[in-house]
Amino acid sequence: MSDHHSKPYTSSDAAPPAARRSRYLAAIGPGFLFAGAAIGTSHVVQATRAGADYGTGLLAFILLAILIKYPCFYFGPLYASKTGNSLVEGYRQTFGKAVVALFGLVQIPVFAIIVAAIAITTAGVGGNLLGIPLSAPTFATVLIAACCVIIYVGGYAIVDAVNKLFIAILSVTTIIATALALPNVDWSFYPSTAVSPLLSHTTFVTLVAVLGFMPSGLSLSIVNSLWSLARNDTNGARADSRQEKTDFDIGYIGSALIAACFVIMGAGVLHSQNINLATGSVGFANQVVDLYVATLGPWSGFVVGISIFTVLLTTLLTVLDGFPRVVVAVFESLARDRSGQQSEQARVGQRQGELYMAMAALSVLAVLILYFLMSNFWLFINFAMITSAVISPLLAALNHFTINGASVAPEDRPSAWLNAWSALAIITLAVLSLCYLYVRFLS
Repeated sequence: MSDHHSKPYTSSDAAPPAARRSRYLAAIGPGFLFAGAAIGTSHVVQATRAGADYGTGLLAFILLAILIKYPCFYFGPLYASKTGNSLVEGYRQTFGKAVVALFGLVQIPVFAIIVAAIAITTAGVGGNLLGIPLSAPTFATVLIAACCVIIYVGGYAIVDAVNKLFIAILSVTTIIATALALPNVDWSFYPSTAVSPLLSHTTFVTLVAVLGFMPSGLSLSIVNSLWSLARNDTNGARADSRQEKTDFDIGYIGSALIAACFVIMGAGVLHSQNINLATGSVGFANQVVDLYVATLGPWSGFVVGISIFTVLLTTLLTVLDGFPRVVVAVFESLARDRSGQQSEQARVGQRQGELYMAMAALSVLAVLILYFLMSNFWLFINFAMITSAVISPLLAALNHFTINGASVAPEDRPSAWLNAWSALAIITLAVLSLCYLYVRFLS
């Protein structure tokens, strides 16, 4: 490819160690953005609630599920490093425009619902923590607008920098909050104080709900491939697959460790308290803060409050940057002539106007949901969750066959063991999805 953006950094370059280190540091970014997007309500609510109800009983299952799903998410940045294209363009080249159109039709409405859900949860927690006298929808709108301004002013570079700062804050505060909870944790494999036995319908329902969305919805693999292209455009060269893997591994392992931290926080502070846990995300998150205050003092409540608020704010910022990239990629792919030879990487820098339009459209839809459709808000949330459950194994299969398809040179395709791992993940996601649908509609 003739475009300068698609020239990869190669580990064999005759460069001194300091130069090679600087290249690796320059490649770090999309993995952190992945962590910022993944570490959200699934961690704050689902992981913490799992610890509250079951102690550390579900921790091994959560970490195992995250491990099994690794290839499904990794194929996003891997495809970008091998081809200079996102998974959206990979879907078009491998399966045709019909698959891309169907993906956009199903996924784009879900994006607006997710933005609204994250914004209202962030506003509820932040308003309680900071004492802001605004209604939750109003504060949520302010947060959406603030994130959009950050993205508009600085593009990928500023989002990357702000996200790294937020990740640092949430990591430090979460680790401190976890350390405070450690003395109260029962480290039994499956504590006798769990709300239900391991082999029971109640535990099965909880496991399906938690594992299906850990560490995140699989559409994040597509967003991650687009962040890789944006990073490459900012750096002026394409990161090679080893740099891409290092970056992704840092973010993925980090999201797994933070999930473990929130399970431990729930196990240490909420488990065996014999209290009624709040059902809503905002109420539950604020209840966690209040219990830290009651158990360990006011300062601990501030630490865990900052941890939870930063987690949610980071997620809001990253999805408002990432989701519009998917929207633009879908429409661009549908409008593109199959015979076009220019790589998607070469067009990234030309997208800014379209990205801002997509971001504005998603933000307006999210605000409309917050102000005018709150009476049916849980209907929207359930729609988003059911959709994610249904399409996860399909996306995993699309990713698998795309990275092994004709658009990737045979020598650049995954190894046999990684493909076997991917096949296991597809089967696991299919089973979880079927179980989730059974639990929701038939049990």
